[in-house]
Amino acid sequence: MKFTAYRNAAMTICTLGLLGLMVGCWEITVSFEPVNEDINLPAAHIADSDVIGVAPVLDKTVTSTTINYETTQTNKIGDTSILAADGQGSTAHTNNQGSLRMSNQTNQPVRLALLTRQPQMTTSVVPAHWDFDPQEGSAKGLILSLPDENLKLEPGDIMVAFAQDGSRRYWGPYVVGKTSWPQWDRENQEWLLILTP
Repeated sequence: MKFTAYRNAAMTICTLGLLGLMVGCWEITVSFEPVNEDINLPAAHIADSDVIGVAPVLDKTVTSTTINYETTQTNKIGDTSILAADGQGSTAHTNNQGSLRMSNQTNQPVRLALLTRQPQMTTSVVPAHWDFDPQEGSAKGLILSLPDENLKLEPGDIMVAFAQDGSRRYWGPYVVGKTSWPQWDRENQEWLLILTP
């Protein structure tokens, strides 16, 4: 009899140990949030004394709120957090057209995807992408081009970069002329995008 009880206890401990090991290796976290019981009450539980018979008063003034997400946006990746830099006059470069110089200063292979903004065209625009090895173009950067023509970035074009090593890291999205990156280089008349770890 005692052997069966010890065997069951040993099996339970081993199973829980293996489960804990797998959770630790895959960095899985389990969290519990407090339950707010007021949200999911059925209509039968609401008493007549809880209902207020006053019509809502609508305010006729309209207010708008502007949120500057460049200063607060955080991409949380594992133990590393990447803060988007504060916009340093990025709206002043809304009329600039130029080539794109990209620098991958990370230790990961990266793909940069571009979706150009074409408001007058009714046909769909095919997005372009470029692949970079780790540290490729890290010193001076590389000028990007398209297969059939030179690449000219315009305000409103959208870029996003993501690691191709399975780490789920990404940078962006960047909107040309709206976000702090890419930055306009007045001397060379080009946009500069630097990816840092």
